[in-house]
Amino acid sequence: MTDTASDERDYLEKASERLAVLLASARADVRIYTRDLDPRVYATEPMLAAARQFLLRGPQVRLDILVQDDGRLRADGNRLIDLLQRLPSRTGVRVPLPEQTDFVEDTVLLDDRIYIRPLIRDRAGNAEPVESRAEMARLIQRFTDLWEFAEPSVEFRHFVL
Repeated sequence: MTDTASDERDYLEKASERLAVLLASARADVRIYTRDLDPRVYATEPMLAAARQFLLRGPQVRLDILVQDDGRLRADGNRLIDLLQRLPSRTGVRVPLPEQTDFVEDTVLLDDRIYIRPLIRDRAGNAEPVESRAEMARLIQRFTDLWEFAEPSVEFRHFVL
């Protein structure tokens, strides 16, 4: 295995672990915008454990996922989606309209306080969460707008409440 491939794998593993820690600390609302719900980030054991813990907290929690391209989910499946199908929770999986894909990278919004772009590295090679009220408010509004006009993913239509 090349150093580049090993570095990429290590980076994705660390990003998934950071995301899992943040998800475990979320209070009630998690929104994920992703190109294809990359299983190397969103379907790892730490991430699945954190999602399970979050979703079992009670009826007040909500996990919404906007998947820009659900073709990979339909073809290969995803362990996070499998978990969502088994748990009695308020979740939704939707696909934004093709002309509304202006999020440039995966973005995870946790409550109204923090966001992370797990696939974007900083100069040190990390995916660090960001606490910026102005940017967070803008991202929440953009996600809400996209969610409102997005179509429920055909494969996961039974999720939508």
